Amino acid sequence: MTDPTHSRHALDALPQLVWVAGPDGTLEYLNRRCAEYSGLPIDDLLGWDWGWVVHPSDLAETLRVWTAAVRNGTPHEVEQRLRRHDGEYRWFLCRAAPVRDADGTVVRWFGTCTDVDESKRRASELQSVRTMFRALVERSHDGLALVGADGTVRFANPAAARLLDFPSDVLAGTDLWGSVDPADRKEVCGWLERVIANPGRRLAVTVRFTQRGGTSRWLEVLGTNLLPDPDVRAVAVQLRAVDGD
Repeated sequence: MTDPTHSRHALDALPQLVWVAGPDGTLEYLNRRCAEYSGLPIDDLLGWDWGWVVHPSDLAETLRVWTAAVRNGTPHEVEQRLRRHDGEYRWFLCRAAPVRDADGTVVRWFGTCTDVDESKRRASELQSVRTMFRALVERSHDGLALVGADGTVRFANPAAARLLDFPSDVLAGTDLWGSVDPADRKEVCGWLERVIANPGRRLAVTVRFTQRGGTSRWLEVLGTNLLPDPDVRAVAVQLRAVDGD
């Protein structure tokens, strides 16, 4: 038989906040880490007295998810901010699983709360950077596009569609080089070969693109082979109007 004292020592040594609840969701046990984190005696958090440790903005959702899990006997998972002893709130991923007897009745809940604050903040910061970068790309006067090795446009900003005389919602999925003036296609092929042969190097060419009305327009094209980059896997293309438009 397992020595309960050894089990408690093992639970106290874990970095997570560990807790045990009765079948009705009432907290019956918290490991020492819970007391260290909250700065409160464990007895002050047992029962249903733990709610004020949860960030006010997260409490309603936390209670909704927890009571639904207890009612249905299903695993519990929620992200919430918990108040630390110094008043700072940190994000935790809280999970709990039901323990059942031989008849399938829930007799206890075992749960953990894992600190995910750093990863949560990094994800938020990354999303902010992506939003800002996308705004810059969308508002750029230069045409910007990501093009596959076969010439298929994977992404294009509004300026690229305008310079190539395409509807903004049509350019993606088309062959970027298909509208190059026939007289300049040989030059474009040679330039593309140099771009592909020199990953990371930015190379330029000035060629004509055929507009929808049949006229040709000179554009400066700058390409960088980012196909080897696992985060891009495309040729980054920048388009500039030679006529200044």
